[in-house]
This record gives sequence, structure tokens and C-alpha cells, in this order.
Amino acid sequence: MMAELLTKQIATEYRDRARLLPTNGLQDIGDRRALRMELQARCNLTELAAVNIINGYHIGDYVALENRKDRLGKEQEE
Repeated sequence: MMAELLTKQIATEYRDRARLLPTNGLQDIGDRRALRMELQARCNLTELAAVNIINGYHIGDYVALENRKDRLGKEQEE
């Protein structure tokens, strides 16, 4: 299965789902860890990017970065 391109909607969905979980000091454990791993797999993100997105940090930057990587990849294929 091909990874999806990270969008603001996907990032917001995961951030909102994380907000429903116990904060646990924002530690990457339990349900929060499972959510992070799901986002990583869905959009082929690094662990750091997925943790930051789930915690609501730098979402716009990560979306822009993934869009740029996608655009550059398509240009190289041409």
C-alpha cells in the first residue's frame, strides 16, 4: 500500500484523536504510541514528525515539507 501524502486534514485528525487520550505528560506510550505509529505508517513519516504532529507542534511546517518532498519526487520522475 502506498503511503498517503500528509495533509492538514490528516494531521488535524490525529491531533484531535490524541487530545481525547490521557495526556500522560505527552509521553509516547500506550494509545498515544499506537496512534503515532498509525500516523507514521499512513503517511511514511519519521517518528519525530509523527510525535510532533500528534502533540500539535509544527503541523503547518510538516505539511509543507511533505508537499515539497512529494513535488520534488514527481519532478525527478519526469
